Amino acid sequence: MLAEERKNEIIDLINKNKIMKVSELSQLLNATEVTIRKDLEELQVQKKLRRIHGGAISVAPVNKEVSDTQLITSCIEEKKAIANYAYKFIDNNDALILDNSTTVYELAKLILKGPLQNLTVITNSLRLVSLLKARKDTQLILIGGQIINSMNRTCGPLANKMLHDIRGDKCFIGISGIDSSYGYSDPNLSDCDLKSSMFRASKQKFVLADHTKFNESYIGKAADFTGCVDYLITDTLPHNIDRGLYDACVNFIIIDELD
Repeated sequence: MLAEERKNEIIDLINKNKIMKVSELSQLLNATEVTIRKDLEELQVQKKLRRIHGGAISVAPVNKEVSDTQLITSCIEEKKAIANYAYKFIDNNDALILDNSTTVYELAKLILKGPLQNLTVITNSLRLVSLLKARKDTQLILIGGQIINSMNRTCGPLANKMLHDIRGDKCFIGISGIDSSYGYSDPNLSDCDLKSSMFRASKQKFVLADHTKFNESYIGKAADFTGCVDYLITDTLPHNIDRGLYDACVNFIIIDELD
């Protein structure tokens, strides 16, 4: 296979699957991992994809929302690791505001099985409510509003109005894009607006985001890069970020750097 043919195949595979590892591309295209890495670097320069640790992801338009099915199956082990660490910040009697993101859903699974008592969970996630209703000692509050069936969530003006009159101890929010020059962003304006309301309604603010979310920006800004988020938890050091800037602006926790 010629080099240009291989690069076109790489672009097609990544656009189809949204994220691919170097090892996966090497096997599918019968090329060495060294060759694949070189191809990915060249394609990133051409802005046809974005390099991440161990692979690459597709370059999405600023208003392109990934389907719920794709989100559930993407970076699942990374999301579990992030959720496991985030769980340590939750205390008995906390009032938690949780969004509908798949990483936060992994956190909800730990809440379901864990020993914490007398929690209040405020959420716009229909899936999360269905999961946690089995916990008899947990008070569940579903944020009302328009139901988005395809994403199993509520949003809209009524949801924002409800959050205006609520205060939580901690919020845990998943985000689609993090860019130090723009902030924390999302491709869906209504969902982004609700995340902003969740931040404002919480005493402590946590963002849970795997490494693929960095150096990405979308149409709606949920929060500025500085002065809003207290903790940013990710799985591994993202590719091409200013580590010092992140450390200066937020409690930046990278799971694979911990003992």
